[in-house]
Amino acid sequence: MEKTMKIQKLLPIQDRQYTDQQGQPRVFTSMGFVLTDGVDTIYAEATGDYARSLVGHLNEGDRVRTQLSTGVRDWQDQQGQTRYENKTFINNIKKF
Repeated sequence: MEKTMKIQKLLPIQDRQYTDQQGQPRVFTSMGFVLTDGVDTIYAEATGDYARSLVGHLNEGDRVRTQLSTGVRDWQDQQGQTRYENKTFINNIKKF
């Protein structure tokens, strides 16, 4: 999906450590954005090296052209119920 949006909030880049399925330590890097097109407001993340490349190039209030992808994550809560979360990822974001 491609949309023209405004950056309402730009969160600092974060590195989170985790252990992968093979027991290897890894780092997940992300930068969060609250974006609006004037009707809808979404939270989306840029990840990995792409997130690092955005540091210092975007500001709150910037009008941007975004390419987004969405997905769903499921997990089991403490009561054994399956829960779902929608995730939105930024594939490309540029000022215009």
